[in-house]
Amino acid sequence: MRRALVVCSLAFVACSGVGATTTVTIGQGASDPVGAVEELRSLLAQGDFAAAGSLAVPGQAVLASLAEGATPSAVAASLEDGGGEVAANFWNGFAQGVGESFVGEVAVEDLGTTSEDGVQFYVVGVTPEGGAQRLMITRDVDGQRVDLFASFGAGLAEGLMGPVELLLGSSNEDSRLIMSELQEVVPSLLVAANDESLSPEATQRILQLVELITRVG
Repeated sequence: MRRALVVCSLAFVACSGVGATTTVTIGQGASDPVGAVEELRSLLAQGDFAAAGSLAVPGQAVLASLAEGATPSAVAASLEDGGGEVAANFWNGFAQGVGESFVGEVAVEDLGTTSEDGVQFYVVGVTPEGGAQRLMITRDVDGQRVDLFASFGAGLAEGLMGPVELLLGSSNEDSRLIMSELQEVVPSLLVAANDESLSPEATQRILQLVELITRVG
């Protein structure tokens, strides 16, 4: 189910996120990991996607949009202007995909921390009544924000393989910027790969994407 929800979100981003002209300002993150998830749930329930955009690690929604066909030039431009509009649209699509399973009655709990390559991540469990627990991973980036690649890496990996291969074959300024930013999310992808609920195939896709990204490292 997790991959289907992510695909829904990314399809929405690809259609209406990158290249939009509306300016959404990225604000502070939340004070703690559980607070970040609870605040996100509240904002999504209210339909305040612009405010919810501040609860994603900056730039990650823009990179994620590559998986659904966003052009390198549009991605590079959005990275340079902060990507607030794309993050807002990501959460809009996410809310449409998850519905009550995320914004309804759920149990939210602090599951501790983990780290990869010296980066600390905070693990939050979200369990809907009668449903399976999903993990939301946050990081402290001027406040606690949801790390999209750590939380949704399995859904992102398959769609990003082709675009990353194309970027590796290009040597222009946009491709260099995007590959540099993608290298920054490698620790997040490694956290995603450690999710024990994933199938071996999903885990392997994430690790293949990591290998591809780090090929230029």
